[in-house]
Amino acid sequence: MFKSVLLICFFILVLNEASVPKTVQVFIGDSVVLPCHSPRQLTLFTAYWRYEDSKNVYDIQDGIGLTKEQDPVYKSRTESFPAEYSKGNFSLKLRKLQNIDAGSFCCFLPEFNSLQICTVLQVKEKPRGIQEKPGSHRGVESKAERIVSLLNPLFAGTILLWLCEW
Repeated sequence: MFKSVLLICFFILVLNEASVPKTVQVFIGDSVVLPCHSPRQLTLFTAYWRYEDSKNVYDIQDGIGLTKEQDPVYKSRTESFPAEYSKGNFSLKLRKLQNIDAGSFCCFLPEFNSLQICTVLQVKEKPRGIQEKPGSHRGVESKAERIVSLLNPLFAGTILLWLCEW
Protein backbone atom coordinates (compact mmCIF):
# COMPACT_ATOMS: atom_id res chain seq x y z
CA MET A 1 0.00 0.00 0.00
CA PHE A 2 2.72 2.44 1.01
CA LYS A 3 4.70 1.84 -2.19
CA SER A 4 1.56 2.42 -4.28
CA VAL A 5 0.92 5.78 -2.62
CA LEU A 6 4.56 6.72 -3.10
CA LEU A 7 4.44 5.76 -6.78
CA ILE A 8 1.22 7.71 -7.36
CA CYS A 9 2.71 10.83 -5.74
CA PHE A 10 5.84 10.51 -7.86
CA PHE A 11 3.85 10.30 -11.10
CA ILE A 12 1.64 13.23 -10.11
CA LEU A 13 4.76 15.34 -9.58
CA VAL A 14 6.37 14.22 -12.84
CA LEU A 15 3.23 14.73 -14.93
CA ASN A 16 2.47 18.05 -13.28
CA GLU A 17 5.97 19.29 -14.13
CA ALA A 18 5.64 18.08 -17.72
CA SER A 19 2.19 19.52 -18.37
CA VAL A 20 2.81 23.10 -17.22
CA PRO A 21 4.05 25.21 -20.14
CA LYS A 22 7.19 27.18 -19.45
CA THR A 23 7.57 30.70 -20.79
CA VAL A 24 10.98 31.68 -22.14
CA GLN A 25 12.02 35.15 -23.29
CA VAL A 26 14.36 35.13 -26.29
CA PHE A 27 15.82 37.69 -28.67
CA ILE A 28 15.40 37.94 -32.43
CA GLY A 29 18.30 36.24 -34.19
CA ASP A 30 19.27 34.05 -31.21
CA SER A 31 18.80 30.30 -30.75
CA VAL A 32 16.90 28.41 -28.09
CA VAL A 33 16.73 24.79 -26.94
CA LEU A 34 13.13 23.71 -26.41
CA PRO A 35 13.11 21.00 -23.70
CA CYS A 36 11.35 17.66 -24.09
CA HIS A 37 12.18 14.84 -21.68
CA SER A 38 10.14 11.69 -21.18
CA PRO A 39 9.14 10.84 -17.61
CA ARG A 40 10.78 7.39 -17.91
CA GLN A 41 12.90 5.24 -20.22
CA LEU A 42 11.30 4.60 -23.61
CA THR A 43 11.16 1.58 -25.87
CA LEU A 44 10.25 3.65 -28.94
CA PHE A 45 12.09 6.84 -29.79
CA THR A 46 9.25 8.92 -31.24
CA ALA A 47 8.29 12.55 -30.63
CA TYR A 48 6.46 15.20 -32.63
CA TRP A 49 7.15 18.92 -32.35
CA ARG A 50 4.32 21.33 -33.27
CA TYR A 51 3.86 25.10 -33.20
CA GLU A 52 0.44 26.26 -31.94
CA ASP A 53 -0.85 22.68 -32.49
CA SER A 54 -0.82 23.19 -36.25
CA LYS A 55 2.57 23.76 -37.87
CA ASN A 56 4.92 20.78 -38.17
CA VAL A 57 8.21 21.91 -36.64
CA TYR A 58 10.08 18.57 -36.44
CA ASP A 59 9.32 14.85 -36.21
CA ILE A 60 11.35 12.10 -34.61
CA GLN A 61 10.14 8.63 -35.61
CA ASP A 62 11.85 5.43 -34.55
CA GLY A 63 14.95 7.40 -33.60
CA ILE A 64 15.25 9.28 -36.91
CA GLY A 65 14.79 13.04 -37.28
CA LEU A 66 12.44 13.83 -40.17
CA THR A 67 11.95 17.15 -41.95
CA LYS A 68 10.06 15.93 -45.03
CA GLU A 69 6.70 17.32 -43.84
CA GLN A 70 8.24 20.21 -41.91
CA ASP A 71 6.60 23.62 -42.33
CA PRO A 72 8.83 25.72 -44.65
CA VAL A 73 9.26 28.44 -42.00
CA TYR A 74 11.42 26.01 -39.97
CA LYS A 75 13.58 24.66 -42.82
CA SER A 76 17.29 24.76 -41.92
CA ARG A 77 16.52 26.23 -38.47
CA THR A 78 15.97 23.07 -36.41
CA GLU A 79 18.36 20.58 -34.87
CA SER A 80 17.78 17.61 -32.57
CA PHE A 81 20.15 15.48 -30.54
CA PRO A 82 19.95 11.81 -31.73
CA ALA A 83 22.52 10.58 -29.19
CA GLU A 84 20.10 11.69 -26.44
CA TYR A 85 16.96 9.89 -27.72
CA SER A 86 17.77 6.68 -25.84
CA LYS A 87 17.80 8.73 -22.61
CA GLY A 88 14.32 10.09 -23.36
CA ASN A 89 15.64 13.52 -24.39
CA PHE A 90 13.84 14.85 -27.48
CA SER A 91 14.79 18.50 -27.02
CA LEU A 92 14.92 20.65 -30.14
CA LYS A 93 17.19 23.56 -30.99
CA LEU A 94 15.57 26.38 -32.98
CA ARG A 95 17.97 28.86 -34.60
CA LYS A 96 17.64 32.35 -36.08
CA LEU A 97 14.58 33.26 -34.04
CA GLN A 98 12.06 35.60 -35.65
CA ASN A 99 8.98 37.52 -34.48
CA ILE A 100 6.79 34.82 -36.04
CA ASP A 101 8.29 32.27 -33.61
CA ALA A 102 6.47 33.84 -30.65
CA GLY A 103 3.96 31.33 -29.32
CA SER A 104 3.64 27.78 -28.05
CA PHE A 105 5.93 24.92 -29.15
CA CYS A 106 4.80 21.50 -27.94
CA CYS A 107 6.52 18.14 -27.97
CA PHE A 108 4.10 15.20 -28.16
CA LEU A 109 5.22 11.80 -26.86
CA PRO A 110 2.86 9.15 -28.27
CA GLU A 111 4.25 6.40 -26.03
CA PHE A 112 2.73 8.29 -23.07
CA ASN A 113 -0.76 8.72 -24.56
CA SER A 114 0.43 11.80 -26.43
CA LEU A 115 1.80 13.53 -23.34
CA GLN A 116 2.64 17.07 -24.40
CA ILE A 117 5.46 19.21 -23.07
CA CYS A 118 5.12 22.85 -24.11
CA THR A 119 7.31 25.92 -24.10
CA VAL A 120 5.92 29.37 -24.84
CA LEU A 121 8.39 31.69 -26.55
CA GLN A 122 8.26 35.44 -26.11
CA VAL A 123 10.43 36.87 -28.88
CA LYS A 124 11.78 40.39 -28.33
CA GLU A 125 14.07 42.86 -30.02
CA LYS A 126 17.58 42.70 -28.62
CA PRO A 127 18.22 45.84 -26.52
CA ARG A 128 21.06 48.01 -27.74
CA GLY A 129 24.39 47.45 -26.07
CA ILE A 130 23.84 43.78 -25.27
CA GLN A 131 26.84 41.73 -26.30
CA GLU A 132 26.35 38.06 -27.12
CA LYS A 133 28.32 35.57 -25.08
CA PRO A 134 29.19 32.11 -26.40
CA GLY A 135 26.59 29.58 -25.30
CA SER A 136 24.06 32.24 -24.28
CA HIS A 137 21.44 31.23 -26.84
CA ARG A 138 19.15 29.27 -24.56
CA GLY A 139 16.62 31.96 -23.65
CA VAL A 140 16.04 33.73 -20.36
CA GLU A 141 13.86 32.24 -17.64
CA SER A 142 11.91 34.62 -15.45
CA LYS A 143 12.87 34.83 -11.78
CA ALA A 144 9.60 33.16 -10.79
CA GLU A 145 10.23 30.21 -13.15
CA ARG A 146 13.72 29.72 -11.71
CA ILE A 147 12.35 29.74 -8.16
CA VAL A 148 9.59 27.25 -9.03
CA SER A 149 12.02 24.93 -10.83
CA LEU A 150 14.27 24.95 -7.74
CA LEU A 151 11.38 24.40 -5.32
CA ASN A 152 9.83 21.44 -7.20
CA PRO A 153 12.53 18.92 -6.18
CA LEU A 154 12.44 20.26 -2.60
CA PHE A 155 8.66 19.83 -2.52
CA ALA A 156 8.91 16.32 -3.97
CA GLY A 157 11.60 15.35 -1.45
CA THR A 158 9.54 16.70 1.44
CA ILE A 159 6.52 14.64 0.38
CA LEU A 160 8.65 11.52 -0.02
CA LEU A 161 10.21 11.98 3.43
CA TRP A 162 6.79 12.56 4.96
CA LEU A 163 5.44 9.40 3.31
CA CYS A 164 8.45 7.38 4.46
CA GLU A 165 7.81 8.39 8.08
CA TRP A 166 4.12 7.63 7.74
